[in-house]
Amino acid sequence: MGLFRRQPEQRAVTAGDILAAINDRRSGNMAGPSVTNESAMRLSAVWACVRLIAGVGSTLPLDVYRTQGDAQTQLAKPSLFVQPSPDMTLSTWLYQLWSSLLTAGNAYGLVTATGANGWPTTVELVNPAAVSWSEQDGEWVTKVDNVTLARWPIGPLFHVPLFTMAGCPWGMSPVQSAKAAIAAGLSAEQFGSSFFNAGGNPNAIIYAESELSADQAEGIKSAFVNATAGSSREPAVMGAGLRYERVQVSPDEAQFLDAQRFTVEQVARIYGVFPEMIGGATSGSSVTYANREQRAADWLTFGLLPYLIPIEESLSTLVPRPQRVRFNTGGLLRSDTKTRYETHAIGIASQFLTVDEARALEDLAPIGTPAPPAAPPGVAP
Repeated sequence: MGLFRRQPEQRAVTAGDILAAINDRRSGNMAGPSVTNESAMRLSAVWACVRLIAGVGSTLPLDVYRTQGDAQTQLAKPSLFVQPSPDMTLSTWLYQLWSSLLTAGNAYGLVTATGANGWPTTVELVNPAAVSWSEQDGEWVTKVDNVTLARWPIGPLFHVPLFTMAGCPWGMSPVQSAKAAIAAGLSAEQFGSSFFNAGGNPNAIIYAESELSADQAEGIKSAFVNATAGSSREPAVMGAGLRYERVQVSPDEAQFLDAQRFTVEQVARIYGVFPEMIGGATSGSSVTYANREQRAADWLTFGLLPYLIPIEESLSTLVPRPQRVRFNTGGLLRSDTKTRYETHAIGIASQFLTVDEARALEDLAPIGTPAPPAAPPGVAP
C-alpha cells in the first residue's frame, strides 16, 4: 500500500491547486457556493465592508436645512428623522437602509403614516428581495410581494437606488456584480476547510522498509489506530522496520493565506475601502498616528462621499422643499485635542467662529448657562 511505503516528500498545495478547484466549481465539476445577498455575508471580507460602511453611515448625525438663496438655516429635525419606525431607532433604521444598498444596490420603504402637512412621519423598510420591476406601456412598474405600488411621492413606496446604470431606475447589486470574486473567496474557504478537515493530506505516514501486502498494510494501520484511539494517550510501540512520521502542512505553505488576502483586496476594491480598514494589508502600505487623520479624510472623500450624496438626495425627497437632509461628517475628521483647540482659537481670532460655537463643537454648554442643580444626598445625578 502506498501510504505505508517510503514516499517522496509531500508536495505543498499551491495557488494553482486552489484556482483549479475554484474553476472546477465554476464549471460545475464540484458543488460550488451559491452567491446571494445573504450568503455573501458569510465571507468575512464582505461582512467587514458592510459593517464598516453601514456602521459609520448609520451613526453620522442627520441634519435638516432650509436653503433660501445663499442663506442656509438649520431646522429642528422632523419626527421621521428622530424615530422613523415605531419598532426601531434611527441608527438601526439607517443601518438597515445602508445594508440593503451595499448588498442589493437598492433600499425600499413603505410610507405608513403622514403628518398634517402630508409628509411622511413613518417609513417601514422593506426587504429588497420582495420588490420586483417590470416595464408596462413604456413605464416602470414596481410590485411588493406581487402588489403593484407607485413610488414616492406619487405612491407609498420609497426607493433609494445606488450603482445605477443609464436606462435602469433601480441600482445594481454589488454582490451580484462581484459574484465571481465573492464565489472565489467562498470556494477558497470551502477548499481550505475540506483540505484540513476532510483529509486533503494524511495526518501521518507509517514507513515500512520492506514491501507490504494490502492485508499487512491494513493490519498495521488498524493496529496503530486502535492503539492510539481515545484519550488515554498511551505510547505506541512500533515493530522493527516501521517508522511513524507526522505530516505537517502549514496554511502558509498551502498558500491559503495568500488566496484569502487576495480576496480581501478584491472585496475592498469593490466597496471602496482601504484593505487595512477591514483587517487586510497591501504591500508597502502602513497606517500611523501621523497619517490617520489624512487617511480618514481620503476615505471620506473617495470612499464614503459617493455613498452619502445619493442617500442624502433620496432622504431629502421625504421633506418639503426647499428643505434638504445632510449627514454631518465632522466627527469623522475629529482631530486630537491639541489640534482641535488650536483650530478653534484660529476661528475665534478670525471672527468666523464664536466662543459658544466652538464650545458647541466640543459638546459644551454656552458660556453663562447655569449648572444643573445638585442631586439630593443618596440620589444618583
